[in-house]
Amino acid sequence: MKNAVLFYLLVLLWTSGAYYHFKRLCRHQGTAGAAYLYRLLIRDYPVTASLNGDQDRQLMPAAFLVKTGELICLVLLLRIFWVSWWGEAVLILLLLGAGAFALAHLATLHSRTGEVRCVYPLTDGYGVYELILKPSGPVREWVGTTLAELDLRRKELLVLSITRAGKVIIFPKGPEVLMADDRLLVFGKTATLPVAPPADFGPDME
Repeated sequence: MKNAVLFYLLVLLWTSGAYYHFKRLCRHQGTAGAAYLYRLLIRDYPVTASLNGDQDRQLMPAAFLVKTGELICLVLLLRIFWVSWWGEAVLILLLLGAGAFALAHLATLHSRTGEVRCVYPLTDGYGVYELILKPSGPVREWVGTTLAELDLRRKELLVLSITRAGKVIIFPKGPEVLMADDRLLVFGKTATLPVAPPADFGPDME
């Protein structure tokens, strides 16, 4: 009984650590970037991708948490066969169910934040990005407005093209009205984009 209590305290400690690390990673990499890193470690480890020094430092604690979590899940699965009371069996099933829900949630985060994708990163905080306009979400204010009304030049953004219903509008003019499902190719300052792109660990890398 004592060993079981210590084990579940370890599970609680691991859960707190994983949640804290994920939220911290979200602040630095964005939610989609953090979710991509965790999916990468779960699916493909050792990681074969080329990572820079800063990414390696972020990778080490995440790798430790992911691999420890996999070991905990394995122990939980095996412990089902040696439970001494039905309450512990229910607890194990709840923990495994919570883990399955967390994995399913990680699998959907990349599509939720898919309104911006880095096409070509540049130096000094600039890049070329593809923005997908949706009637809801961070870019919804752009739908139904003209490029002139947005005054993107003041934000150091330049719309290079608009893809709409299979047609491409090159260097659209100020009176052009933006519509839902438009795909904009935008060059400019990353910090002034209407939605922050995934940094370093982007879902577009998958």
